[in-house]
Amino acid sequence: MNTMKLLTYTLAGIWLMGLGQSVLAHTRLNIPTAVEGTRSINHVVISHSCTDTSRTIGTSVVFPEGVGSTILVGGAPHSGSLTDFLKSYGNNAQLILDRSFSAQDEKTDANSNVVGFWAGGGEGMPANLNVALPFRYTAASIEPTSCASSVKIYISIVDICEITSVSDFSREGVVELWTHNSLGTPFDRVSTTDDGPASFIITRDLVANPLPSSCEGVGVAVEVKPSAAQINRDIPIKYNGQQVWPLP
Repeated sequence: MNTMKLLTYTLAGIWLMGLGQSVLAHTRLNIPTAVEGTRSINHVVISHSCTDTSRTIGTSVVFPEGVGSTILVGGAPHSGSLTDFLKSYGNNAQLILDRSFSAQDEKTDANSNVVGFWAGGGEGMPANLNVALPFRYTAASIEPTSCASSVKIYISIVDICEITSVSDFSREGVVELWTHNSLGTPFDRVSTTDDGPASFIITRDLVANPLPSSCEGVGVAVEVKPSAAQINRDIPIKYNGQQVWPLP
């Protein structure tokens, strides 16, 4: 009798764990935080498809480039530049070849800095499986003279289940938008809260890079969001110089 009760409770616990994971099954990084200046192999984890029966056939990932990005300090807008808080930011990601999809490439800006990447094609990801798309990421160093204790980078991601135009995004089973909800772009997530983007938090090495004595308390938390202009430019996927998603 006790054995049966234990088994029942165990199965119930497993079911609840699975339910909680499915509710929170956003596309995220499997390593969401790192100490400044460190490098690691990370993954964009696609944990579910657009519907219970669809296949995810591609994904587009964009990191804020810093130029024109929205910077918040303690939740308040910052009028200065990202260099006030980070050194060596830009060109921090390097895509690692993976065969979850049949094609992939990096996205670069006018200076050839990597600002994101995409993958797509082939049979895609079945609805009952996950994809972990690998990339190498170097956490930028925090500016020693700043009071930043951490810098959160918001990463915009779109998982694609059908190749369509933007006008079809509202149709179920087409895309999963893990993006901001208020940038004013066609790629904005429809949500009452800004819960879409993945995040990567760079923490200050308080031993090697202590806070200046002028800083109050434990320092300030900084956040970086992409501009609407960057999302409109970098979220679309181009292959051999031609835009293949979304369709014109």
